[in-house]
Amino acid sequence: MVRKVISRTPISLPEVEKIMSNSEEELSTLQLRVLNYVKKYSKLPAEKAESLIKELMEKFELTREEAVQIVDICPTHVEELRAVLSGYKRLVSFLLFSEEKLQAIVDLVKRYLREEQG
Repeated sequence: MVRKVISRTPISLPEVEKIMSNSEEELSTLQLRVLNYVKKYSKLPAEKAESLIKELMEKFELTREEAVQIVDICPTHVEELRAVLSGYKRLVSFLLFSEEKLQAIVDLVKRYLREEQG
C-alpha cells in the first residue's frame, strides 16, 4: 500500500507512545521495538509533554522541533541544555549565551518533572 505524506510535524516520545499504544492495528516487530523504546525513555506523559512544548515555544520563542528535542531529553542542567540546543545554528547567538534564559528553560523542565513525580 502506497502512502502519501501530507504533512510533517515533530512529535515527542510521549506522543509517539500515546499514538502507538492506541493503534488498533497489530504492530510489526519494528513498531514494537519503537514502542518499547519510547516507553522506556519517555519522562513525561503525552499531555504534559504537549503542554511543556507549547510553553517552551511561547515563552522562549523556540521552534516546535527545538521544544520537542528538549521534552524528549528533559535536561536538568544548563550544560545538558546547551548540548541539546547546540545543533540549532539560529539559537547560538540568541540563546546559548544567555545564562538566564537557559536556566529558565531548565527550571521549567524541572518543574514539569517534579509535578509528574508527585
